[in-house]
Amino acid sequence: MFGLVLALMIAATYPPPSTQGLFPANGYSWLCEDAPKGCGHVPKSLRRPLHLPKLAPGTRCPVSVRHPLDGPYAPGLGAGPVYPVGFSETSTLDVAGPPGFKLPWRGQKVLWTVDPTYRGPELIRGHQLDGKWWVGFEVLPMQELQLPPLRQGEDARWRGFPSYTRVRGAGCYAYQVDGASFSRVLVFRTRLGS
Repeated sequence: MFGLVLALMIAATYPPPSTQGLFPANGYSWLCEDAPKGCGHVPKSLRRPLHLPKLAPGTRCPVSVRHPLDGPYAPGLGAGPVYPVGFSETSTLDVAGPPGFKLPWRGQKVLWTVDPTYRGPELIRGHQLDGKWWVGFEVLPMQELQLPPLRQGEDARWRGFPSYTRVRGAGCYAYQVDGASFSRVLVFRTRLGS
């Protein structure tokens, strides 16, 4: 019970993502842009309170360990079953301001991979642990990333979802990845690139 109260208190200290220029996500529509009304969304049961730690400025960033993945994928952060791929050996993401990105948001491509043992949907949100900024997703940027489940009758297989992670600068950040049977916090550093 104490953990839930603490998580709610931490989440309550964050300003709403919309106050930082993040847009609401429209379910899985970022994956199916040709569907005018979207193509589904994660169930409400995945909208658990954030349980991200807070760090004092200057505190060492407790990054998540990268793990080797099967198939064609580079190592991913965390213990799975959902892994972000694209981080250095030190769990650092180099972020820049590529064309189409509106500053002050910077970003980098991140591939979200899903182990075949998990067939359900995922909700991904994030925040800076040593500061006030939310993590954004895609070019817009959106407040969260929603990944769909395998469709009925589809064979279990590794799934990959290319996306962008967006931040406002260097620091220590974390994703919270919620699935039907798990909730994981994945911690990483960002470094400003050119």
